[in-house]
Amino acid sequence: MSAGGEAAAPVRDVRARLADMRETVAPAVGGADVAKRLRAFEDGTLYIDSTIGAAFTAWLIDAVLVTGPAIALAVLYGTRSTDPDAGAGAGVIAIALLIVLPLCYGWAYRNGRALGGLLTATRLVRMKDGSRIGLAKAGWAMLIRTLLMPFAFWAALDGLSQVRVSIDDPATQRLGAAGFDRLRP
Repeated sequence: MSAGGEAAAPVRDVRARLADMRETVAPAVGGADVAKRLRAFEDGTLYIDSTIGAAFTAWLIDAVLVTGPAIALAVLYGTRSTDPDAGAGAGVIAIALLIVLPLCYGWAYRNGRALGGLLTATRLVRMKDGSRIGLAKAGWAMLIRTLLMPFAFWAALDGLSQVRVSIDDPATQRLGAAGFDRLRP
């Protein structure tokens, strides 16, 4: 069997085990619709995936919070400055702030719950094991999340490998409280 076929068998096995568990966990997580989003991190820990709508809304809130001020300050400088190269200065300000603001915003919310996540009850966590992002990666994650999210949404829908995932935090907590914490063999 080819290497691709060997790798596909464990993925099918995980999907089958998750499908078998969905009916069992449905009462604990809030119904069959929520149970359909049951997933497992790479280490086998179970979680409830956020809806695409909640993930998009969280991104939109965070993106507006970091890009809005960057663009507003650049426009303000460009329209109020008497410098003959005000347009170039405004561009430099916009680019610099589009890099700096997401980094600072991410570091401020290193637990994976930026304002967008708080308002949508989602949390951005590591795909490996569901752990929090932490200070070292939070700024980078927010920079990618706010500036490159359209590509990230496409990649997620296309099934490309993910490093981080947005989870439905309350449903995942209910799942754990009911004793469903690991993927069963």
